[in-house]
Amino acid sequence: MKSIYSFSIRAILLISLLFNAYNKVQAQAQQNTRAQKKQQKLDAVKKMVNNQNYIFMAERANPLGWGTINLNYNYNVVVSKDSVDSYLPYFGRAYVAPINPVDPKETGIQFKSKNFDYNSVLSKRSGWEVIIVPHDVKETRKFILDISEAGYATLSVTSENRQSISFDGYITENVPKKKKAS
Repeated sequence: MKSIYSFSIRAILLISLLFNAYNKVQAQAQQNTRAQKKQQKLDAVKKMVNNQNYIFMAERANPLGWGTINLNYNYNVVVSKDSVDSYLPYFGRAYVAPINPVDPKETGIQFKSKNFDYNSVLSKRSGWEVIIVPHDVKETRKFILDISEAGYATLSVTSENRQSISFDGYITENVPKKKKAS
């Protein structure tokens, strides 16, 4: 009876040791996977910013003097080497009334610029600060885009005749659309 009891204790100890070792290996593998995913995300964001080819997807608008406004449409800014295409709403005070107040191009921040300056620098908070200054747009003076290593971003927009506004969101890869074959 004593040998069966001691064998059972040894078997239980051995099983618990194996179980603990398995759990440690699994935890280490999971930690390595997280680190690899984080590095892959960092590399992807770095490539997008350096290649000047990404889309800023706006999720929230932060107008001066207002609360945060959640956005539920595909408001975005498409950045490429040859153009900046902005499709954003505007909330806040305009110092000059639009000529056509029902035209979203006059009431929102909507334009396509082919003549712009693009400057990207590493920020102090481990990410990038991108400054875009369009020269062929009458209203918008400057976009300042703070991009984190994880791809989250804040876009600050300064205008000639409006209060500043900022947007929170993320950047994603700008994949060219394939043309449909006829």
